[in-house]
Amino acid sequence: MTAATITATCACKAFTYDTTFPPSSLPYPHALCLCNSCRRLTGSCGTSYITIPATHSIDPANYNLTSYNTSDRLTYYFCSTCGAHVLVYRVESKTWLLTTGTWDRTEGVVEWTGCKWVQGTLDGGVSVWLRAIGGVDGTKRALKKWILVDEDESGHGELVPDGTLETLPPNKKRNSDKLKAQCHCGGVKFYITRPNEGSKAVRAPFPDLMAARHSHSPANPENKTWWLRSNDTKYLAGTCTCTSCRLASGFEIQPWAFVPDCNIFQEDGKPFDFHMGTLKRYDSSKNIFREFCAVCGATVFWHSTERPGLMDISVGLLDPEEGARVESWLEWWTGRVSFEELAVSRSLVASLEDGLKNWKQKC
Repeated sequence: MTAATITATCACKAFTYDTTFPPSSLPYPHALCLCNSCRRLTGSCGTSYITIPATHSIDPANYNLTSYNTSDRLTYYFCSTCGAHVLVYRVESKTWLLTTGTWDRTEGVVEWTGCKWVQGTLDGGVSVWLRAIGGVDGTKRALKKWILVDEDESGHGELVPDGTLETLPPNKKRNSDKLKAQCHCGGVKFYITRPNEGSKAVRAPFPDLMAARHSHSPANPENKTWWLRSNDTKYLAGTCTCTSCRLASGFEIQPWAFVPDCNIFQEDGKPFDFHMGTLKRYDSSKNIFREFCAVCGATVFWHSTERPGLMDISVGLLDPEEGARVESWLEWWTGRVSFEELAVSRSLVASLEDGLKNWKQKC
């Protein structure tokens, strides 16, 4: 195997970095981290960082980055303009890590092994969908689930017992009329209410999640309230792998919940406001906007002029006590991964697609 050079880039391209991995390190075995801290820090359903070779150096001062310390051992860096998480610095080992969602390629460079720190999800999170992955030879191998650390970190990670951590335990289920959400630093806090009559007043075309833009029209002439599910008691949720979401977050898979803004309230009960807390806006493209926390970098919202009154909310920010998939509030779309044809980590996304479809059959 030859050396592999990758280019890491954020959505606004203020951060661009090239690095080369030596043949001896390839493919690099790696698991997605599903811990509560990472989910609230990013809004993602699973994060991924890989160590930059010691032969390479990087100085964050050369870029327009904001730093955020989760402890005295870890410092995270995200783009101050678009919010993309790009770097992590480990103080003890003095090593730098790059977020893999910013890479221009991962196939042949990263060997996905499964998910770690699954315990905190309560319901398994995205790990219930990532069951097996295809190799370059066409064969499939099982993906693992570790309770905490994986073999990559300690050499002997403890696996999640079969049949456990797949659904929220009965003693954990709650019947609340408010769903809390917040980022890691707490600068952005809000809550969601159950669907009501106001939730039906929104007018919105179908998302790519339900009608692939490359082959279907998003038109919704009958004004179907597709964002309301389970007899209008839950909200639709789905996964996206579009280039914009990937580069604006720094991670391969972005989970969104579709919620009308009339059902979103500030922590003190005041109506939703784009200026609340530490929210910062990034104009992703014409008439498309993203909000992230200016302090910790968590991806928070996506919205557009095409869908006024309807917000995409990062599922990773929702109350972890409800389980990472928050199924008492959300119904997950299993028919498609949004913009899957644009994914860079093809094998990982193919695994997600297959897992979603198989999961639907079991439900």
